[in-house]
Amino acid sequence: MARAPAASDVEGVDDELVFRVNRGAEQLAKGELEAARESLSRARELRPKDPQVLGLLGQALYKLGRYPEAVEAYARLVDESPVEAAARVNLGLASLKAKRHADAVRQLEIALDLNPEHRKAMGYLGLAWLEQGDFGRARSWFERAGSEQMVAKCDELLALASAAPEPSAAATQAGDDVLPPPAPIPAAPPALLGLAATRRAPEPGADVFLTRDGLLTVSAAREVLIRGQGLLAVRGAVRLAPERKRFRGRATDRSFGEGAAQVMRASGDGSLLLKPAAVLLTVLRLADDAAYFREDALFAFEASLGFENGRVAGTAVPDLNLVHLRGSGDLLLASRGPLRGLEVRTGAPVRIPSAALVGFAGALTPRLVALHEEATGAVAPRVVELIGQGRVLVDEGAAA
Repeated sequence: MARAPAASDVEGVDDELVFRVNRGAEQLAKGELEAARESLSRARELRPKDPQVLGLLGQALYKLGRYPEAVEAYARLVDESPVEAAARVNLGLASLKAKRHADAVRQLEIALDLNPEHRKAMGYLGLAWLEQGDFGRARSWFERAGSEQMVAKCDELLALASAAPEPSAAATQAGDDVLPPPAPIPAAPPALLGLAATRRAPEPGADVFLTRDGLLTVSAAREVLIRGQGLLAVRGAVRLAPERKRFRGRATDRSFGEGAAQVMRASGDGSLLLKPAAVLLTVLRLADDAAYFREDALFAFEASLGFENGRVAGTAVPDLNLVHLRGSGDLLLASRGPLRGLEVRTGAPVRIPSAALVGFAGALTPRLVALHEEATGAVAPRVVELIGQGRVLVDEGAAA
């Protein structure tokens, strides 16, 4: 007795699958990440367990910074190909980016059981231990991976960890390298935007943004996007590339910032040293969350956060340029004064001068309106009105 045709045997399904996979792969190669995700998600609906579809979809989600979703796609791929080391490595790296360190270690260790010479797995395993503050284990794996720069970094961190609280007079005369390590920038209270997570306690090597003596040190180990304002030095093998604005998941031909305010993508083994203008720097953390920020108030953010540029159009006034951040990671805000969180309730919109607006989160809609009714012959100042329910972040120093 002939069997009933499976869904994959129905005429047209395989043709659409091939079309979606090929199109998704091409879009992925061109950097059209959101379009690739859509094509490959449709392909997955047609063939949920296809290893090629799962692998390509995992790549698209990873590059979009949607790490928890990438973890889920790669986990399915591992289920289908449990003895494939490359699948385990991809799952381990996505887990590392999603801050799931225990899962990352487990998958990378299995990958090395399957392929003991997999250098990338060794390096990623070193990063997993480094982010957890275990510099000894991290150093061992970096050494096996042949990463001399990361071995040297671990040696520095181990030396700092074992150093006495107060350096001796002789050591103090030896030079800047023996000074206490930079301190994390104080984090803003999570209530400012009502975001999902509080900032973790400082861990050596875990903080991206650090300060000392008025200087900002930014680690490029986890890849960051940062403005070039006040750049003094680049230390180590750091790669810098100008960033373009993104719209609807695609890179545009417009520069993200101009001149000294150009946003650069920094990655590699090393750090940046900056002396920002006379502004207050505040760290916020997103944890599988999303928020909007005024573009020129956003100084830097981890590349683990997906971003998209947008604007609120103004009439007879400049547009309000915004950046939408989503995912998990740290970001650095520049303001003239301390930040304050204000609640916005349904039916009670809040109006804020553009210069005072830093960011907002929740179900809020912004628009540019007049502050008050215009008198004859007078022009009322334009402000940002936020309608809906959520929280808005304002700069107390903007009034000055």
